[in-house]
Parts: sequence; structure tokens; C-alpha cells
Amino acid sequence: MAKSTELIVMKFGGTSVQDSDSISNVINIVSGIKAKKIVVVSAIARATTALENIARLSADKKTEEADKLLEEIINRHHTIINNLVSDTKLKAAAVEKIIFYHRQITELIKGLAILNELTLRTLDTFRAFGELMSSAAIFNAMRNRGLDAELIDSRNIIKTNNDFSRAYPDFELSEKNANEIIKPLLAKDKIVLAQGFIASTPEGITTTMGRESSDFSAAIYGSLVDADEIQIWTDVDGVLTSDPTVITETMKLSEISFAEMEELSNFGAKVLHKNSVKPALKKDIPIKILNSKNINSTGTLISRKLKYHNLVKSLTYKKNIIVLRVKPKESLGQYIFWEMMLNILSKHKPQIDIMLSSSNALIIVIAENAYTTIHYDELKQEFEEISECEIIKEKTLVTLVGSDLNSIDNFEQRIFLCNPGIRPESVVFGFNAHSFSLLINNSNFQKTMENLHKEFFGNSTGEEGLFEIKNKEEIKFIA
Repeated sequence: MAKSTELIVMKFGGTSVQDSDSISNVINIVSGIKAKKIVVVSAIARATTALENIARLSADKKTEEADKLLEEIINRHHTIINNLVSDTKLKAAAVEKIIFYHRQITELIKGLAILNELTLRTLDTFRAFGELMSSAAIFNAMRNRGLDAELIDSRNIIKTNNDFSRAYPDFELSEKNANEIIKPLLAKDKIVLAQGFIASTPEGITTTMGRESSDFSAAIYGSLVDADEIQIWTDVDGVLTSDPTVITETMKLSEISFAEMEELSNFGAKVLHKNSVKPALKKDIPIKILNSKNINSTGTLISRKLKYHNLVKSLTYKKNIIVLRVKPKESLGQYIFWEMMLNILSKHKPQIDIMLSSSNALIIVIAENAYTTIHYDELKQEFEEISECEIIKEKTLVTLVGSDLNSIDNFEQRIFLCNPGIRPESVVFGFNAHSFSLLINNSNFQKTMENLHKEFFGNSTGEEGLFEIKNKEEIKFIA
């Protein structure tokens, strides 16, 4: 377990709070660490997805199906309360809160069925109830165990822009709120319990900051209060050399730098939300990935320090990659084309991972986004007005992440020699030589991953203290 520090932020994800036993374990962990604490919790496992489905069913006028799915979520929270809250007053307060949220969601279902249109703003309103319900149950369970906890609403602290479903915080305004609300509670030695994922605009409209962004919330809180450490408690022992659902012989890293972790998250690793590094890096607050199911694990420390150089640390990937090949029309000047192209991309807002250009052509690598729908036929049609355009699907982006990759002897040669016959669509070094990406066909994915992992991790020597070999039964990857 992590050592005690003066002020820590502890984030617990959906699998860490998925049921009564898991929440009881979380309370044990929180009570066992002697420090001032902000505890950030996610919705219980699968609740956010269920709430999204409820919203979509409502917009399709399938209100009976929506109500049935809602009942299942509500009953899961009542079960948690019944199992963990024995005090009569606390149980009544917890139940009343869940009933209140139940009524609010039911009204939303009715209203959405009338409107018959689901916007991202409305979808965020539905999603927020997952965290609101879980935090209400966990708060009363904490109080029932004698913890001096105070529940706050993250929407009153973290203020964002109105880019619904992937909102970004206004740190200056959020810090002002934290100074007024959170710091006085910490001064009284209160355990501050907050929701991850959710926030609001300055006008009070509910927003969310992207899927799995409770990590980001924890990093924001850490930055706002100048925490000594940010702990991300999940169901893995730390950052691994690859996804063990793809590679069986993975290893855990004892440490990794902020820069390397940011590249890993950007290119597909789910162990930490991609925006989490920036607030921690700015305030130089170390992040520790810990396993709530295995508190004896040493975890992985993420910090500014880079101890191991010229080394591949991990292998990650993104599936459902779309490649957009663009060749500008000769009638358009270079700068006019770029202006028109950026206007098109700004309109559709795809998640662009890589953009490669030459004097007369452009390759744009786009990752499918779970939150926003890209209308590719419309995108292609608009690009065809200014260029020759081709959209290619069924691609995978495989990325090696580490330090000073361009200084590793025979690095690129080793990649291609261990993958004979595989011709990537593109090969790209990252800006800071922390990443190297291959764009390949989906059909070559499994073999490429196996070959690369064997080549760079199969005979790891000289990195004593960095890699820890795990038993297959102990490894679980966040999907």
C-alpha cells in the first residue's frame, strides 16, 4: 500500500465500487491511510453505459424498456445501501436520495420521449446520475463506519466549457471554488468525497469530461489543492508492458515518466485517462496506479523523473482506426486548402491521432470516438469539394512507448525484422521520441503485437527494478 502523505487524492473506479463487498473494501483502504484525503468515486460498474442506453431508448420512445433498465440500476444501489448502512437515519437519508434521483431520471425519460431527439447536453445529464447515486450510497456507508466524511457535488467545484461529452475545465474558476468549499473541509480533517467524470458550465449546466475521465477528475482535484500524491485505485496492479488480453506474458512497470504515460494514454492504454497527466505535471504531483483488489501490490509510480533511458516500456494499440487520404485540387492554393480542411475537421470534430503531410498529399489517422458520431459519408463529400479523397477502414494503430526510442540501436530494423511480410500504412515517430506508431491492417494485429512484445520484452535484461513478471492469473486489464 502507498505510504502516508500529508494530502492525497484517492480515485476509485467503477470496478472498485461495483458492489457492496467492493465498496466495503474501499472504505477499509480509505480509513487505513492516515492523511488528509479527497476521495473521488466513479459510478458503479456498467451504470454509465446503462444510463446512456436509457437515454437512447427514451429518445426512440421505448420508455418501457428504459424504465426496466432504470429499475435494475436503482435496485443495485438499494442493495448496496441495505448491505452497508445499518444506522436507521443514515439508511433513510441514502434511500431518500436514490428515490429522488429515480424520480428525476423518470421525468427525463418522459420528456425525452416527447422531444424524440437526444443531444450531447441531454446525454450528459443522464450520465451524471451514475456518479451522483454511487457517491450518495458510498457517503452514507462511510458515515455508517464512523468516517468523518463530507459529500460535495463536483458540479459545484469543477467548471468547464460547454463542449458536452468531452468538456475541459476552467482551472482558475475551479480553483476559486476549491478554495471556498474544499479547503475549509480539509482544514477540519474531513474526508472529502466527490464524484469523478462530472462537472458543469459556469451557468450550472451539467457536463462530462469524456469516458473514463474520473482519473482526470482526480488529477484536477490534486492540482486544485496542491496534493502531495494522486492515487488511482483500480483493478490492475499497475502499468503493464501490454494488454494481457492480447499478450499473455506481460510485466508490470515499477515506474514511468509523465511524458511516457501521456503517450501511452493518447495511443490507447486504458489504465489512465489521457488528460490526467497534464494537471499533475503542471504541479509536479506524482500519480500512483494501485490495485484495490490487491493492496499489497507496489503499483506503478508516474512522475517527472525518467530513470530508465533508451528503452521501450510498453506496447499499446487503438482499433477502429479510419484513414483519410487527401490530395488537394490543383486549383486551390496550399494555404487556402489548409484553411478549408481545418474548417471541415473543426465541424466534424474527429479524434485525430496522426496527421502526415507532403507537398501534395495528406494522410489523416482518425480514432473512432465512443462519445461522438462521425458522419463519414458527409465528411468525405465535403473533402471531395476541395480534394481527391479516400476513406479506408479496418485499420489498427500499434504504438511502442518508451524513452529516447530513436537512440535505441537498430530500433526500426528490429521492428520490421520481427514482422516479416507486414507492410504498415504509415510509420511515425512521436514528437519527443517517446512513441513510434505503425498503422496496420486489422488482420495483422495479433501477430504484430506478439512479435513486437517478444522482440522488446522477451529477454529483458539490464532493467533491474523496472519490470516485474506477473502470473497470468493475477493480471487483469481494464477494457
